[in-house]
Amino acid sequence: MCDQMFFTELMREATDIAGCFSSRVRHLLHLHVPRGMQRYVLRLRQCFKNDQQALVEEGLMLIEYITMNAIAIRKILKKYDKVHSSANGKNFKSKLRAEHLELLQSPWLIELGALSLNFKGSDDGEAFIQFSGSFSCNLDEMEPVMTLMLPHSIKLEYNLKCAICLEIVFNPYALSCGHLFCKSCACSAASVMIFQGLKASSPDSKCPICREAGVYANAVHMLELDLLIKKRHKDYWKERAIAERAEMVKQSKEYWESQTKYVVGY
Repeated sequence: MCDQMFFTELMREATDIAGCFSSRVRHLLHLHVPRGMQRYVLRLRQCFKNDQQALVEEGLMLIEYITMNAIAIRKILKKYDKVHSSANGKNFKSKLRAEHLELLQSPWLIELGALSLNFKGSDDGEAFIQFSGSFSCNLDEMEPVMTLMLPHSIKLEYNLKCAICLEIVFNPYALSCGHLFCKSCACSAASVMIFQGLKASSPDSKCPICREAGVYANAVHMLELDLLIKKRHKDYWKERAIAERAEMVKQSKEYWESQTKYVVGY
């Protein structure tokens, strides 16, 4: 009974932490890469107030927040198994991974890393050195990887190669299972057209890597990562953008021609 209550409460805590982290990072990224009407509102606001330093401080705080909680949960589970001579803590870690609640594997952490790297070489200069100094990104076409050095000597590496086209991810999306794909590749795997988007996929559609179903509906559009690749690999990004646009136009034309034939009846 006590064990059940303990792990239930710990699961609730982990869910709350992951939810808080993702919502705060999402809000932070909207300030950096605003869309639609928000873009004009923020530009007007920047005429009177510089939010850049506050944005950096928020990013640093979020990195510390997710790292601290990930370490705390890891230590709690390790201590539990040691005290009770059990493997329940280890099994719970596997459950967190299965529920996509493993904090340091969140796609929003990759987005924070990309955000910090996008500040490097910007006009804001010195204000962002502390935020981006421990992060690096190698976009070598053989093994593109992002490396994040987090507080407490935690080192994370994320492979930026799409497992379908075997190239650097373009217009990347992270599925709920955590795997990264180009949007066009993910749409192809989910049997939907690019202009329809991943939300149009069937709940039965599976990740091409782990074969988990239902991972497309809540896929995360990695806007900061896409911006990072655009800045550092301009020719490649431009080539892929042209190819994706051409494929989207082709798919749209074929789709509407088929719909017209269906309605007309020939």
